[in-house]
Amino acid sequence: MAVLRIFRCHQLILLLFFVFLNKGASGISCYMCSSKNGSDTNCDDPYHPAHSKYAENCLVPKEDHIGEFPANFCVKISGVSVTGESLMIRTCVLENMDSQCGVFKFGDEQLKGCILTCEYDGCNPASRSRVVLGLLPLLATTILLLR
Repeated sequence: MAVLRIFRCHQLILLLFFVFLNKGASGISCYMCSSKNGSDTNCDDPYHPAHSKYAENCLVPKEDHIGEFPANFCVKISGVSVTGESLMIRTCVLENMDSQCGVFKFGDEQLKGCILTCEYDGCNPASRSRVVLGLLPLLATTILLLR
């Protein structure tokens, strides 16, 4: 029984190694679009990914650096400004923007809405609950392998 448990633990470690190794130096792949006051209805919710750009191995500029660097996260920003303008942005970023809802500053505007950050390919069309649900298969596999 102990040998089987050790074997499963090694399987999990090997699986995680290949998952992270597969990422390599390439960036995450994310959906890219923006809509202000419904200017791109395909970008707004409900989302239509077939009509948006899907950036594979997304590269983004880095402050105080020359060139572009592989992004690590996808992000969906949705909010309403103090003037009542709605904004929806789906893009890739270098750093985790910490998923949160409330009042935040984006560029020169103060918005009330949500920032949803995720870290697997194509995850930014989803609502907050769908991002969490997308992680459930990995969690279930991990639990099964460690039993």
